[in-house]
Amino acid sequence: MNTHTVISFENVSFAFGEKIIIINFSTQIKSGEHICLMGESGAGKTTLLNSIVGLTSPVNGAIKVFDLDVNHQNIKQIRSFVAWLPQEINLPYDFAYEVIENAFNLKVNKHLVFSKDKLFELFANVGLEKEIYEQPLQKLSGGERQRFMLVAALLLEKKILLLDEPTSALDGNTRDKLISFLKTFTDTTILAISHSEQFAKSFDKTIILDKLKNGND
Repeated sequence: MNTHTVISFENVSFAFGEKIIIINFSTQIKSGEHICLMGESGAGKTTLLNSIVGLTSPVNGAIKVFDLDVNHQNIKQIRSFVAWLPQEINLPYDFAYEVIENAFNLKVNKHLVFSKDKLFELFANVGLEKEIYEQPLQKLSGGERQRFMLVAALLLEKKILLLDEPTSALDGNTRDKLISFLKTFTDTTILAISHSEQFAKSFDKTIILDKLKNGND
């Protein structure tokens, strides 16, 4: 496995107005590493995850993805490397298949060829039935929606996968199946937020963010 740095945070601090969220956080994430972010509510986990794709910006310090500074000039290229799954997803589509079709129609994904066989193989690995593909999104349960969106992201074969609470709506058995499946993606760099100790233990490393404290790795 290559061990070059894929994501780096260099003494970054985040604040919303006068409220400081993260102070002087630094860490490096290597190619193929699976890292779990944990910490109490308000510690800045989602802020940190979102900053990788430029949705939040630090008040000081630097964030780099494949040696590219996360800034306005580079963000389009950086996002081409990343599949990002927020905890709450509001989609402008009625049916599940529309999510997949529209993702493959994006210019950044034009080099990919959609395979329904591969889709259904991924479905099986996360415990979804084939019929999900044709169903209205509103009929999917929270757990089904989480797994479907994960499959949609995995189909795009991105180098980096960002996950915000990917197992929060799953029962124990389904969560464990998903954990085992994610472990097979050894060439994908994964940074995930979770409150599940079982999920965190399955990853290579856990970073715990402390509210309003320095967060150096």
